Amino acid sequence: MRKYLLTVLCAASALVFVCVVMGEAQDMKVGFVDLQKFAEKSLKAQTMQKKLMDLMNTKRQALENKKRELTDLQEQLQKQGPMLKEDTRNQKIKEIGIKEMEFKLAEKEAQSALQNEERDAMQIFQRDLTKIISRIRTQKGLTLVFNQAALLSADDSLDLTEEVAKAYDASTSAEGAPAPAPKKAPGAGAGPGAPAKKPATK
Repeated sequence: MRKYLLTVLCAASALVFVCVVMGEAQDMKVGFVDLQKFAEKSLKAQTMQKKLMDLMNTKRQALENKKRELTDLQEQLQKQGPMLKEDTRNQKIKEIGIKEMEFKLAEKEAQSALQNEERDAMQIFQRDLTKIISRIRTQKGLTLVFNQAALLSADDSLDLTEEVAKAYDASTSAEGAPAPAPKKAPGAGAGPGAPAKKPATK
């Protein structure tokens, strides 16, 4: 699902990774972020990508199962139709109609769920990454931070990608996930920083 993540990253550039601050042109300090490299370096971004992939695969498998059930019924009717009593044949036709309706509804539900998940992920991504870039820009006294895709050429010393990726990953504990527990002295109890168990998904 790397293509999707890159799509999200590029869409985030619609926020225009450009933070403008008033200042004299000759004193302007700039930096840039390479979104493709960011996607490869950020563990948090890769986790988001995997979550979307897992959801897509789950929905796809459910649809394939329903499609298989429908196909099996259609094949049975085609093979057995001439030998079936009228009432039995009509019941088979009715059952196929119900399966077709269930498949169409499941298809719409899957599409809606994926769109909602993608939208929410993009909104969170844009909010968090923009906040981090703005903070780094302020700390470094930069005037502008560009999306690398908008640059024809730039000095590598202006590349903020790795720093942004590290800050983005570090923000996990501050924005939803529990922070690692401080290390304890030997024999002081459970191991430090044990991750919380996620509820099992069906």
